[in-house]
Amino acid sequence: MANFSAAFGYDFEIVPVQNSLITDFASAPTISGSSPAVDAAVLYTEGVFTVGGTVYTMDGSDAPIRLAGLTQASLETDTGSEDIYTYDDETSGFNQAVATTKSFSISLAGIADFNDVGYKILRLTEQNTVADGLRVAFKRVGPTGTTETILGYGTLMGYSESNEVSSIVSWECSITGYGPYHLILAGASD
Repeated sequence: MANFSAAFGYDFEIVPVQNSLITDFASAPTISGSSPAVDAAVLYTEGVFTVGGTVYTMDGSDAPIRLAGLTQASLETDTGSEDIYTYDDETSGFNQAVATTKSFSISLAGIADFNDVGYKILRLTEQNTVADGLRVAFKRVGPTGTTETILGYGTLMGYSESNEVSSIVSWECSITGYGPYHLILAGASD
C-alpha cells in the first residue's frame, strides 16, 4: 500500500541573520530551541532584533521563530545546464546536457495575524534585507506524520498581501536560496 501524506501540518521556522555574521553558508544551520511566545514584543533597531526582551545576536544561534498560519511552504528546485553539441556518432546528433548549477526557493503563504511574532519577524526581515544585509536560516519539517526536514539559508523576497473586501488578509513571500539546502529524509539520520 502506498504511503501518501496530505499537504497539511508543516512546521516552518526562521532565524533572522546578518549576512556578514555567517561564515559558512554551505553547512546546514543549527536551528533548535523553543520559539518565543506568539505575542512576544518585537523591536528592530540598526539590524538587530529584540524578541520578548531578548536581544538577538543575529549569527544564527538565536531562538527560532515559528511561522503560524501557513497555507503554503513549497520547495522548488532548479538545475541549470549547458548543452554540448558534437559531431560524435554515439550521440546520434542529439545534444548532451551537462548540469552546471543548482538553485532553490521556497514559496511561503499564510493568513496574516498582525500580532504574531513570526509575522512581524518575517515582515521586518524582508523589509530590511537590502539595507541591513539580512537573510534567514530556515527549517521546514513535515507534513504531519513525517519527519522530512529541509534546512538552509535564504533571502526573503517579494512580499505581497491580499486584502480584498470580505476576505481574510493573507500574504505571500518567497525565500530564495543562499547556498545549498540540506535534506533529511523521513527515517534517515543526520
